[in-house]
Amino acid sequence: MDIGTASSTSPAAQVNTVGIRPASSDLELLSSSTGREFLQTFVDLLQEVVQADFIAISELRVTDEERIQVKAGWMDGESLESFEYDACFTPCLEAIKSAEIVLVHENVQSAFPKDELLQHKKLESFLGYPVTNAQGEVIGLIQLGWRKQTSAVECHQILDTIKDFSSRVATELENLRTMRILEALARGPDPVSSKNIFHLITEQIQQLLGVKAVFVAECSQQDRKTFNILAYCEGGRWLHEMEGTALSYEGRPCEMLENQEEFRIQGGLTDTYPEQERYLTASFDSYLGVRVSDSMGNTIGHFVVFHDAPIITHKLETKLLAVLRDRLGFEILRKRMEIF
Repeated sequence: MDIGTASSTSPAAQVNTVGIRPASSDLELLSSSTGREFLQTFVDLLQEVVQADFIAISELRVTDEERIQVKAGWMDGESLESFEYDACFTPCLEAIKSAEIVLVHENVQSAFPKDELLQHKKLESFLGYPVTNAQGEVIGLIQLGWRKQTSAVECHQILDTIKDFSSRVATELENLRTMRILEALARGPDPVSSKNIFHLITEQIQQLLGVKAVFVAECSQQDRKTFNILAYCEGGRWLHEMEGTALSYEGRPCEMLENQEEFRIQGGLTDTYPEQERYLTASFDSYLGVRVSDSMGNTIGHFVVFHDAPIITHKLETKLLAVLRDRLGFEILRKRMEIF
């Protein structure tokens, strides 16, 4: 999708840009790198050729399309690594929601007047390329910006190069997210920290999904109609007073997990469960519950996710949640064995 085009007399239209293709030595450098190193190497090599004033590869927050975190990039010669920003009112959001290329050859500030970055850095043109995974889900964005007008010819040559590497960029973005979770689980809780394994699992679910609240729970062995909270994090704060609290399944969405492996409410949580005052006071609007079972299929616990927007998990997040579910089940069983 093109939003505006440069005139034929613009300076950029006079540029004689030959095919933009990495040299064999550059390809060797890319092939030998992975993860964030690959993303930064690709950005550096692309920047050497296109000389953009702004260039970045960013990752989308799972449950919030309007939050983007830069994994590799430059702005005026300064690194943008781990820079996070709100994409609302930006051409980035246009590319994400449409899953199509956004290309503005001139006057991008006028097209998106509420984009503070465009205004502050006085960018004139912009290229946004949505990065999709194998399922066609948008998981990231490649962005370039210039303080000059651009031409269709030069931008399409740049796009040809980006397309050649877009699948690899998507793979590396997914791998980075996977490794963040698996490394934390393999490491376990810090021995000098007050966090136990249930805090760690809760924290990893919240970091994976970027949601408002998460708790993990164990089914009561004395009363199958209740569950005990093992760890609860809400708004970045641990609710230690909730730990050990026994709650009834009845009257809560968790009761649906008796017959379902997973249960979701994508909106209207407070309307569906008006008697749960906490949902209203905490502004919870959506719910995700995942059942945890033992090897015999008996329910032994579950974890719950609350958010103020729909909880939409891509295939990768679904796989990682399954890993966290299995780890929670293992730790619940180990906890029960330690008691005896």
